[in-house]
Parts: sequence; structure tokens; C-alpha cells
Amino acid sequence: MEERKWIDQILAGDTQSFSCLIAKYEKMAYTLAFRLMGNKEEAEEVTQDAFIKVYGALDTFKFESKFSTWLYRIVYRTALTALRQQKIFTDYDEARPEELTEDEMDSASSLLERNDRREIISNVLKILSSDEAMLLTLFYLEECSIEDIRQITDLTVSNIKVKLFRARKHFYEKLQQIMRTETMSLL
Repeated sequence: MEERKWIDQILAGDTQSFSCLIAKYEKMAYTLAFRLMGNKEEAEEVTQDAFIKVYGALDTFKFESKFSTWLYRIVYRTALTALRQQKIFTDYDEARPEELTEDEMDSASSLLERNDRREIISNVLKILSSDEAMLLTLFYLEECSIEDIRQITDLTVSNIKVKLFRARKHFYEKLQQIMRTETMSLL
């Protein structure tokens, strides 16, 4: 576990090892911040603030969870604080499950098998609400477990599952809209 080695070196006074942690996690930390903030400059600021907080609190990390989970939790909380300061943060509502048929799931999967899948996914994530984009990013792109997401967001496991379900449905709906638009432009 290279993080443990780097953290031990940082705590022993080797501040250069912190650049290794930053290099490994800065892209995902920025992506998470951007999904929440929706703005490049604000996401960069949140990411920098989060890494400063990580550096200051590194001695409190006890390896009881993955380092990435601990880091993403700090990024998440730093972004929420920034959003509250901007007075645009709204509380999470408890979500209710909705139905999505097997045919709809299969249809969405086949649409994503195109060569430009990553670009389409990125465009759809930009359209979704910041909390939906953040949850999908953590779960699918960063492959965080439900438990990791619970630790990062403080949402309940059941609420995360329902919100992921809703986010997948919204993702599918937005994907369908984009694909219809692209199809129409080809005709």
C-alpha cells in the first residue's frame, strides 16, 4: 500500500511525498469537485482547499478506510461548504424508487457501445444535477462501493441506492435525448 508509505514519510517530515498523493488523486478530486460545483475555477479552488485540509489532517488518518474514501469525503465536504457559502446549496430530499424496464436498460447499454462513449457520458453527466453526477462518478468511474459513498456523503445506504437508481434513470433519459438529437442531425 503505497499511500501508507507516503503518509508515513510525510508525517516524518518529507513534504515531497505529499506531491505523490496529489499526483495520484488530483484528477479524481477535481472531477468530484467539478461535479458538485459545476464551474472549473470553483472546482480548482475546492480541490486546492481540500488538499490543504488533507495535509493538515494527515496525522488523523488511521487507515480504517481507504485513503481515497477519506480524501473524497474531504473534497465532498469542502465543496458543500463552498456551495453553502454561495447560498445555492439545497438539502437532499429523500428519494423514492422509480421503475426502469429491462428493455430500457438494454437499449441504453447498446447506445453506449459507440466509439465516442466517454464523450457522450461526460456530456450527459454535465446535464444531470450535481448530486446525481457526483454519485454516478463515484460509483461507476471511481468504482467506490456503496459503503465508501456512505462514508463520503453521510447519506444512508438505502438513500444512496435510491438516488443511484434515480440518477441512472435520469442518465438514461438524457442519453436518449442526446441520441435522438444526434440521429436527427444525421438525417
